[in-house]
Amino acid sequence: MILTDRYANMRARASLYADSANWAYIGIVMAALWFGFIIIFQIIFGLWAGLQTVQDNPDVVDAFFLGSTPAAVRWTLATFAIYTALLLGMMRLVHNLRLRALIGPTRTAINEFIKVTLYLSPIYAFLIIPSLFLPEAQRQFTTTTWLSMLPVMLPLLFVQISAEEFVFRGYLQSHMAALTSHPIIWMGVPSFLFGMIHFDPTGDPYAAWSYVIWATALGLVCADLTARSGTLGTALAVHFINNIGALIILAADDWLYGAALFVWPTYGEPWVPWIPFEALFLFTVWLAARLALRR
Repeated sequence: MILTDRYANMRARASLYADSANWAYIGIVMAALWFGFIIIFQIIFGLWAGLQTVQDNPDVVDAFFLGSTPAAVRWTLATFAIYTALLLGMMRLVHNLRLRALIGPTRTAINEFIKVTLYLSPIYAFLIIPSLFLPEAQRQFTTTTWLSMLPVMLPLLFVQISAEEFVFRGYLQSHMAALTSHPIIWMGVPSFLFGMIHFDPTGDPYAAWSYVIWATALGLVCADLTARSGTLGTALAVHFINNIGALIILAADDWLYGAALFVWPTYGEPWVPWIPFEALFLFTVWLAARLALRR
């Protein structure tokens, strides 16, 4: 397997799968994640929805699927732990590998996570904070109430973003890199799949596919940084800071906005991203993370 010098650290990640790499295993693992999540989620949801308190207040179910309350956001984020548990089980069963194979060297990953977070936080603050003072932004909580929720919300948010990074960068990218030397495959395919899980078939087609394109671009940023660093620390930092801004500080009122300090009303209209701004933003994030890594 030949990887370019800038992706030399992918050799160590890919080598862990050398003895068990197989395209069929990728399909098996992804199918186990997809159907396993559906089965486990439906069982848990069925037990919860069957409670008398829930049946007496059906609005709670609507709030859960919309993510319009802090409790709904907490439970939605917590469900991503199902993916992590299933993936770890399949990793052990199919590849005889553990969590470390997904993350990389632990100390290095932690250091990179901290360093990239420090680099990216001012950028996100510079972009988000001015929007909070616009008349369209609607405040949901007092500062004290919002701060009191963070000790629970932030760990659960990390559960959500880490599950996605474990699957798409930690597993798929590394496994595919053991099967092919072409970055366009082992970076492009997982990133596209990451984009597709953000597709909303019920929404406006232009907005839905624009969001897929944006999520795919974010996936490519995380994929490139993972390949350069050899750990998930950088991708976790990028994903974590991004979702703090989008779900905890300023959220659109179409989904999963119940824990945000401010909400941006969409008035029921489709989300239409400003493509040049989004492209420049992701490019800036990528450059800042590379500066933090010195790679």
